[in-house]
Amino acid sequence: MLFTKSQQAARNTLLQMGKLFYSGVQIMPDLKLRLYPLLIGPTGVGKSQIVKTAANRLGAYYLRICRGDWNVVGSRAGRPTTYQVLDYVATHPRVLLHIDELDKFTDLQSGDWSASIAGNLWSMLDGVHPVAEYLRDVNFGDQPAPTGQELEARINNLWIVGSGTWQSVYQSSRAGSSIGFGRDPNDGKVGMEAIMGSNLISRELLNRFNNDAIFLEYPSLEETQCLLNASGITRLAKQLGVRVEPGSIDWTHGGMRSLETVATRLALAYHRQNPASLTKQPASQAGPEAGQLP
Repeated sequence: MLFTKSQQAARNTLLQMGKLFYSGVQIMPDLKLRLYPLLIGPTGVGKSQIVKTAANRLGAYYLRICRGDWNVVGSRAGRPTTYQVLDYVATHPRVLLHIDELDKFTDLQSGDWSASIAGNLWSMLDGVHPVAEYLRDVNFGDQPAPTGQELEARINNLWIVGSGTWQSVYQSSRAGSSIGFGRDPNDGKVGMEAIMGSNLISRELLNRFNNDAIFLEYPSLEETQCLLNASGITRLAKQLGVRVEPGSIDWTHGGMRSLETVATRLALAYHRQNPASLTKQPASQAGPEAGQLP
């Protein structure tokens, strides 16, 4: 799988924090380690894929929940989200709960329904789960129901990772001017200080995650060229007699999907010229080699 330097750094930090979390080692018994990481970055930069990859490396079940997926007790849309999380906790030794699109939880104080979601979210992040209600309401069928003590013990292996975009911080206060995620370090892109100083991320939320948020950004032109080379796009384009410039990849509209779109166009052009190439090849020979950026 391809990773930019920003993505590699984020993945490595997640892996280190995850190993520490799941180890259960109390390095400083009198202090609680803040091991719920918060990822911040633009749409399409690969936040979900990075968290999913970390879960796989850590041997944890990956469960992603967004604002639109959240159901409170009494919802007609389906089982309460808090119960769904406990379903996986009860059946998997390790669970990584990825609460994505946290920036869309901004209306949590508007209306009773949103306030109920806020209460669920804050309780979950504080490690408070409706264990007694869950065991009372759930039918485990032929499977033996866990005891409250057993379920509480399993909750210790529920690791929560949050992520969001907070896109509105990228609009400057000056009329007709905007700042955002760009490819050039000097093009006015927003850094972590601007994100954290914007006050758009509520203090209630920040207090429940590690303050050293993980900041992801789109690849630079140099990194984009490395991605083009490592993915095989440059080699295939050369075979077709065309050139793909790194500046032609618009990361702000689709992220990695923009690279995949270019790869798809080239693959279709190649197979039109070489119909026999569609014959199934051994896995070791099919397609360009994947790799990581140096």
